[in-house]
Formats: sequence, structure tokens, C-alpha cells
Amino acid sequence: MATEEGGQPLNDFERAQSIAAGNEFAIREFVSEHYPSVLRFATHLTRNVEDAEDLTQQAFIKARASIAGFRGQSTLRTWLHRFVFHEYTHWRRRQRPSLRLTERAVKEEGFQTCEDGLVLLNALHKVPPKLREAFLLFEVQQLSLEETAQVLRIPKGTVKSRLHHARTHLRQILESAEENFVHGEKAIECR
Repeated sequence: MATEEGGQPLNDFERAQSIAAGNEFAIREFVSEHYPSVLRFATHLTRNVEDAEDLTQQAFIKARASIAGFRGQSTLRTWLHRFVFHEYTHWRRRQRPSLRLTERAVKEEGFQTCEDGLVLLNALHKVPPKLREAFLLFEVQQLSLEETAQVLRIPKGTVKSRLHHARTHLRQILESAEENFVHGEKAIECR
């Protein structure tokens, strides 16, 4: 948790002001606190660790340049995830429609087996992007409904609807994958 030099906890607005003022300790603390979460989110979005690292770096650079404008209407975490999502939308426009799923991304998520992780991530990548984005923010990044709505700039009701549809899609995809496995087909190869 961010503290001022006297050891008192800072709220997000005070942290933002400290970062905007160039406080190196506050900047380092901000990056170290949020980098893992931001990188994980970017990896889920891009499905590629190298691209995710680039997006994460760009998001932090732009957030640092804009932090003086932080008004405290959301948490710094939500505000930062908005930058990641914004960078992702620009990145997505420049990319080919199909990206490969990397085994490294699965291992970083801590799944018990490679196959379990690959099956789940493969299923998640088959979910339409708008549904997947809401699912990742809410379920994986564990943002609240309100924070997810703020990041995506949509109403909370739309977030709820997208979450419901994302779960329905995932359930159908995973049930189909299970049927294929029972019938002897191996859909995903682990190395």
C-alpha cells in the first residue's frame, strides 16, 4: 500500500498527485504494484506475451503522462486498466484476425495441468471479443461490475449481459470439448 514518507497511507488521488509531482518512490511503487495485473490482463487480451509486454509498457507510459488529470472518480487500478484496454483496441486494429495461443501464457496462469489451461484458454479465445473482454476484467482481473463498466465505458447492465453470454459461450465450448475428448479426439496438444 502506498504511503507518504511519514508512513501514513495515501488515497488514490494523493498517490496520483505524488506520481504527477515526480516522486520516484511513488512511481516505482505504482508500477510494481500494478505491473503483474496489467501484464496478465494484456496477455489475456492479446494472447501473446511479447505483445502484452509492449501494451503494458505503452499503457504505463501513457498513464504516467496523464496522471495529473486523474480526478479520483475511480480507483487507480481501474483507471490504469482503461489505458491498457485503450492500447489494446489500437493494437487489435493493426493485427491479423488470428493470433496463436502460447503455452507460456497458460503456465503463467498457474493451471494444474497444461491441458486444462490450454482447453480453458482456447475456449475463452473462441468467445466473441466484447464478451471476452468483460469476462477477463470481471472474472480474471477481479474488477467489480462498476469498475468493469468504467473500463469498458458501458452501463453495468451491459456488463452483466456480456458476462452472462460469455459464461454461456464458455459452457457450450467446454461441453463440446469434453464430448470430443470422451470420443477419443484430442483437441489440444501440450508440449
